[in-house]
Amino acid sequence: MGLLNCLNSDLGKDDHIFKSSYTKWPNGEIVLVQCGLENCLAVSGELCELFEGEQRDGYLLCPTSHTNRLALNRLLPYTAPTAFGRKGASFGFGDRLGFANAAQVKAVSKTPLQPVLAQQSLRELQLTGRTLSDVIDCAAWAVFREGYRSGYACDGDHLKTVEEIQEAVAQGCSMVTIDCSLVLKHNNQDESALQQAFDRLPEEQKQRDLRNYLSDGRLNGMELRFSKAEVARLHDIYDDALQLIRKAYWEVLIPANRPIDLEVSLDETEEMTTPEAHYFVAKELECAKVYVTSVAPKFVGEFQKAIDYIGDLQELKAQMAVHAKISGYFGYKLSLHSASEKYSVLAMLAELSGWHYHIKTSGTSWLEVVETISKTDPTLYRRIHRAAMKSVEQAKKYYVVHCDLTKVSPLDEMVDEALPSYLLQNDARQMLHITYGYVLSDPELKEDILLFLKKNRSLYEREAEDLYDRHLRLCVRPK
Repeated sequence: MGLLNCLNSDLGKDDHIFKSSYTKWPNGEIVLVQCGLENCLAVSGELCELFEGEQRDGYLLCPTSHTNRLALNRLLPYTAPTAFGRKGASFGFGDRLGFANAAQVKAVSKTPLQPVLAQQSLRELQLTGRTLSDVIDCAAWAVFREGYRSGYACDGDHLKTVEEIQEAVAQGCSMVTIDCSLVLKHNNQDESALQQAFDRLPEEQKQRDLRNYLSDGRLNGMELRFSKAEVARLHDIYDDALQLIRKAYWEVLIPANRPIDLEVSLDETEEMTTPEAHYFVAKELECAKVYVTSVAPKFVGEFQKAIDYIGDLQELKAQMAVHAKISGYFGYKLSLHSASEKYSVLAMLAELSGWHYHIKTSGTSWLEVVETISKTDPTLYRRIHRAAMKSVEQAKKYYVVHCDLTKVSPLDEMVDEALPSYLLQNDARQMLHITYGYVLSDPELKEDILLFLKKNRSLYEREAEDLYDRHLRLCVRPK
């Protein structure tokens, strides 16, 4: 009897076989099944020797554990993270709780975009109580469940030290994002002091700077204007960050002996990244033979969490066009962070970059959890809302948001049917977005949220898929 026949005989009416995952070899079969509230792997034949599980009549039923995920990666390489390199366009999703990956796969499979499904920063991991291995596990099982064979990446996001990068690579990341915020400096010296600083540079450095920035006619075509004072200022601001990137590249990424995409994040700072600064960083890394996959500048305006772009779109477009030229000149992707709900900007970035970009979202998967709960379980939503209200001031230390609580309607005055309207109001959205870690720090509340997601997995996935569809349709080239 084949594996599917065995399962059809054994499974209950509330269980489900994910037939898109079914894979057959001469020596066995595997398929993902939902048994009650949990997903399990069913294995038959000689393949049973590769996995850990409980022997049933004619097959092995296995938990979707980390050990079994590693075995799955060896058996089906497309379930393991891969590096995409510089070609094409990629979209980073993020998944706070590990329930959004299937919806993300369904949405991205309708597009030519390359998905970064496993993407979490250390801060997000700490606030959710997860590990990077767990994040990759969830992405891999979702990829297997959906039969998605086009490849996905894992991004160790916003890593600030060489040690953090080493750990991410050891965990299996196929991409790392180096956050330079700890080593970026501020320089407000006047022109005279900066000119003197340039004159004090080592002679070899000065000659190289003269060649790269002060006598290169190609710079004018990108509307860049360098002076000796400006070059000195850029050295002071960025040299420590460049040293961090070089060290991580040559001491961690290259010795890993496998493809790993490298993104440089310059956006976690108050200062806008000027086109001159972007070019300077890219040129210095090129000279150091550091192969960068994407760069995320700090753009003009505000990219606040959970809401659309705040600022002058025409000014952003003009600046983004120059950054796109610089990225195109060096060959890497132009990257945009905090892109969730930035509906007015996504198509602009995609087109200006020539559909050669990386976009990063994350917390929107959590907001979709909250929205689904608000429509389905009013009592649970109210508990989340109260926890968020209590912790929002603490959460503001980590996120730049407006979030005026005086504009958030009192919870006790809202009838159950009106609770979803909180997700339509910017201040309430931001409050709910940034407080996820504090909400999840309540063990009982976290357990009830996870139980809700297990019981309402299909409902949540439909809501999340629709959300991602709205983002992704803006990011692809019109037919």
